[in-house]
Amino acid sequence: MYLQIFKNRNQEYVRIAESYRDPETKKPKIRVIQNFGNKEKLLAENPNAIEELQKKVDQMNLEKEHTEVSMATQRVSAFIEHASAQPSATGAPVQNYGYEVYQWLWDQLKLDSFLQYRQKKETNIHFSTKTPIALMVYSRLLFPGSKRSTFEGKDRFASEFPCELEQMYRALPFLASQKNQLEEHLNKQISQFFDRNLSVAFYDVTTYYFESVKADDLKKFGYSKDNKVNQVQVVMGLLIDDKGIPISYELFPGNTNDFKTLEPVLIRLKEQYGISKMIITADRGLNSKKNLVFLKSIGFEYIMSYKIRSGSKAAKAMVLEEEGYTYSSTDFKWKKCGFQSTVRIDGKSHEIQDQLLVTWSLKRERKDRKDRERIVEKSRNLVESKSRMKSEMKKGGKKYVQLTLMEDDQISFNEKQLEIDERFDGYYGIEYSDATLTPEQVLGAYHGLWKIEESFRVLKSNLEARPIYVWSEDSIQGHFVLCYLALVLQRLLEYYLHEKGIDFSTEAIQTALRSATITSVNMDNTDIFIKNKATEGFTDILGVLGLEDIPPYGKKDKRKRAYLHTKK
Repeated sequence: MYLQIFKNRNQEYVRIAESYRDPETKKPKIRVIQNFGNKEKLLAENPNAIEELQKKVDQMNLEKEHTEVSMATQRVSAFIEHASAQPSATGAPVQNYGYEVYQWLWDQLKLDSFLQYRQKKETNIHFSTKTPIALMVYSRLLFPGSKRSTFEGKDRFASEFPCELEQMYRALPFLASQKNQLEEHLNKQISQFFDRNLSVAFYDVTTYYFESVKADDLKKFGYSKDNKVNQVQVVMGLLIDDKGIPISYELFPGNTNDFKTLEPVLIRLKEQYGISKMIITADRGLNSKKNLVFLKSIGFEYIMSYKIRSGSKAAKAMVLEEEGYTYSSTDFKWKKCGFQSTVRIDGKSHEIQDQLLVTWSLKRERKDRKDRERIVEKSRNLVESKSRMKSEMKKGGKKYVQLTLMEDDQISFNEKQLEIDERFDGYYGIEYSDATLTPEQVLGAYHGLWKIEESFRVLKSNLEARPIYVWSEDSIQGHFVLCYLALVLQRLLEYYLHEKGIDFSTEAIQTALRSATITSVNMDNTDIFIKNKATEGFTDILGVLGLEDIPPYGKKDKRKRAYLHTKK
């Protein structure tokens, strides 16, 4: 119901009306509840008449809502009582509508339009790929599992996803073929939401193993970051922006060295987006002289972790030389040094003129000592037994074991190596190419690496990118496109929340969205829903995105794509 002021023969009149849909014609109509006559006369008798009538309408709506809720509660109670009396009753289904938060982002990124356009332009697929792809992405975000379990559990969502299991599998190769175009589309759409800064990016590499020992062109044995040395794997190189939102990724055969992943990723990035300058920040696993020369050759700068203990004698001497250090406190010091090195690539010598930022902290010194204690203890134990030494050589912990073959295989503890390592406790090096950067800027950029480390954790833990239940190369590629797309949605949501002062973890967001459910019941041959209590976190998320929660109950429309809607 609402208070309506309308004109008739140049006079304004006041009445309470309500909208309804004609059951026969299905057209909207207006029903008059009460007339109050001429507006001018009303105000002459009572200047506050309009305000008082509005309060009356608000009260009438509130009483009506309470009455309807009470009636619905009675009907549901009757339904539950009836269902409980039936031994074969399966109960009322509980369905999730929290996934619609991701669907709202999906719509903002215009992903339906992208998928429809690419499918029509490049394939002969006759079913709509956007439906199974959306289902797989939303399930990956909230209920990760195999493609079969995703299909079997699609009724867990409040809205329908009309597709077949075969269509889900067929959508994977299509996604794989659209990977580069999808990345470009996403980056274009994201740049319209905020001023995306691609001048600083973070890059790192991880591995994903398969429950298999069968190698092929993509799945190969290699160094596993999950310590799964006896299983085939793939290597992923991931590039994210300074807000933690993915820019691009690439899959490589499982035996690819980390060093060799950087070049193809950045060449494609430069060609695809025309980026002329970028600062690449990466961990020491990517710091090879060949990579540094390559980055410079394409006009990019870099900030890389530097391995001090395995560095040159000149670098080590620079680190230990006390002169030049600035003490921020008794527990922290730093200094900036010029740093030169050379490397031969394809028979040609290259000089690298860089800066080395060296830091020392008491906290890191204590951590370095504690981390080394286990290795020292194991090394001393190995020295005591030659037979144990031979069996343990492949398991690590032998750093401080010294084996002298010229003296009847004498084994001793390498005290000298231990002394060298102890001297560098607490020190950390960062090599960078742009001399105009201040130490604060370098440290700030480098400390952002946690964002990509966390992205890998989210992919592996929260989104369960593995186990991987598909085996052909195009299906594997499609699976990782799904995971990448899910990660983009998740990181974008986290960015929106952060901008409004809400720093929810991935786990907290998933918990909040999973808590938004409805119970579906059929009464008098009509499907209705009853909203279940969600967490406060879900309410916070809706507030940030400007979305209005669903009413306490309502008629369930299977054709309805979404229950949440933007606030007016």
